[in-house]
Amino acid sequence: MKKLYILLLIIISLFMFKELSNININYFPKKKDTGINYGNVEISYETTSILNPSEIKYETADKKVFENTIPRYMKTAGYWISKLKNPNKIILSQKEIAEFNKKISVIAAGITNLEKYPQTVNQKSLKKIFDDRTSWYINKKYYTENGDFVFPDFYGTISNNIDIGTKNTINIRYAITTHYSDVRIFPTKEKVLSGKTSKDIDRLQEESLDMGTPLIILCQTKDKQWSYAVAKTEEGWVETENLAFTNRKTFTEWLNMQNFVIVIEEKADIFTGTNLNFIDYVRMGTRLPYYPAEKYKNSYVIKIPSVNKKGFLEFRKAFINKKDVNIGYLQYTQRNVLNLAFKHLNEPYGWGGSNGEQDCSGYLSQIFNCFGILLPETSTQKIKCGKIVNFQKSDINEFKNISILQNAIEGISFIFFPGHIMLYIGNEDGKPYIIHAIWGLTSYDSRNNKTVNYINRVIVSDLNIGEEVAGNSLIDRVSKFNIIK
Repeated sequence: MKKLYILLLIIISLFMFKELSNININYFPKKKDTGINYGNVEISYETTSILNPSEIKYETADKKVFENTIPRYMKTAGYWISKLKNPNKIILSQKEIAEFNKKISVIAAGITNLEKYPQTVNQKSLKKIFDDRTSWYINKKYYTENGDFVFPDFYGTISNNIDIGTKNTINIRYAITTHYSDVRIFPTKEKVLSGKTSKDIDRLQEESLDMGTPLIILCQTKDKQWSYAVAKTEEGWVETENLAFTNRKTFTEWLNMQNFVIVIEEKADIFTGTNLNFIDYVRMGTRLPYYPAEKYKNSYVIKIPSVNKKGFLEFRKAFINKKDVNIGYLQYTQRNVLNLAFKHLNEPYGWGGSNGEQDCSGYLSQIFNCFGILLPETSTQKIKCGKIVNFQKSDINEFKNISILQNAIEGISFIFFPGHIMLYIGNEDGKPYIIHAIWGLTSYDSRNNKTVNYINRVIVSDLNIGEEVAGNSLIDRVSKFNIIK
């Protein structure tokens, strides 16, 4: 009897196993718009649980092209200037701009007075900056251009090449850039990306510098190929081959140049010799000394920095087209700001100024440099300048729009949300319009699938772009605006 009972249990067990093996645990009835990702359902004998969809993000490999439907007549500075009451009114004189710059240097971090920079820096303090930077990046999930994970030894190898010596203090050096130069977080050209498909945003790109930028040099790498530099509004690693070293006296004279031209075109070519051999181009807002008494055809004669045979700074004459520059700073008027802003329209976006282009913050710096207004590097720092209006999280979009239209000033107001900054250009049919350098619009649908509307250029738009998905329009994200005066 006992044996029969055991045999019966075996037969029942085999039958249950066969039935369970026929169950398709991957099948679930289809439902519409639930936001549930059924590929993340966990099965057990005890519970059936669904992971929180808000924590799941699927990145689409393909980018959608942004369709800009703005009317063609809005794509010119003249249209927006014609709507202004007094576009030629001087907003701030050069004396007032100098005072404004002093206030900015106190209120907003990120501006360095190079003329008053100390002769030495503390070795331990500099080492801590580098160590903290390395620690921060090691904890990030970043990728190489090939899509491989960036392991900690990548940063360790780079850090081991940095030479800050063993003495308690480091003597600074002075230099001026002789060519365009990227400013890097680490002394390497290798790209580090936040996603396997986001190859146009290099997380090691800090900024970029044009020819003629004065720099304080704190240290170099052991192989001397990179130098850690401090500029007026940024600091980081630049390639030593793009620098000409000099003494404090010459450096100070360059900082305080009196006779200069300011580049007012998006890009301006520089030539040397009577055959006009191309040397480099410089971007809007670049300042270079010129010789008032000398001219050559349709060009001004300028002074550019170069390196002599001993590796030190020397100056040589060069030429720049008259139409590309203004003698001294431009007058700070709405007309001039808008004219400059629209010269960039449809120009490519460049994260951190990469490839000689501009991101949202760098774009505004180029424009306002033409007036002698010194703005800090990042969008978060820029929005702290001038007169600021903050929004609350509870403020609805209609309130934000009305506040901007009633209080912001065309051409001299920035509109901001974390990660992006825009130039306000005017009112059209009760909507605020902006011009801005933008990489793209990212949104998530009800199933949390990521979509990127790829823009990658300077555009004119209203603040409603991205409204197809709730909470993703520009106005949804706007947190403040300011007035640069």
